Amino acid sequence: MNYDLVWLFGHPQKFRRFIPSAIVVFGDNNDVGQCEIAIEWKASSSDTTHSTTLTLMWNVATLRQHYAEIDEDLEILRTRDDDRATQVMEASILVAVAVMTHIEPGTRFTQRSDTGTRHDYYLNDTNDEMIEIAGRWEGGLPGLFDEKKDQSDLNPTLRKR
Repeated sequence: MNYDLVWLFGHPQKFRRFIPSAIVVFGDNNDVGQCEIAIEWKASSSDTTHSTTLTLMWNVATLRQHYAEIDEDLEILRTRDDDRATQVMEASILVAVAVMTHIEPGTRFTQRSDTGTRHDYYLNDTNDEMIEIAGRWEGGLPGLFDEKKDQSDLNPTLRKR
């Protein structure tokens, strides 16, 4: 699975503000690069776990054409922002977009949720479909899946990813 961060500009949300976090988390000080990420996902809370490798790619010179402040935002994150938890969470949103592009082509993240940590998105211009997004630098996914399943079960009327 390959995903270039410039493809984000084809989404209604664009995700502009999360791009620097992904570059800093996965590429440190590299303005051109790629990172292989082992991913696991469930299409629903009761589904079996699927695994693959996602190759996230970026080139700041290409991104700059869509996002003029990217150099400044990268510099701030690299030198003045030690909030690693927020950076990882923001990077996980972009990983979720990349994964969904491959497992459910055509799915669009169209509205950000206003509840909880505000890192969940409604899909396809409806409030009946949602994706629960979470990211952890350490600690593993099994507990995270259980935590998100419990959260998803609170509202069984939504179609959740």
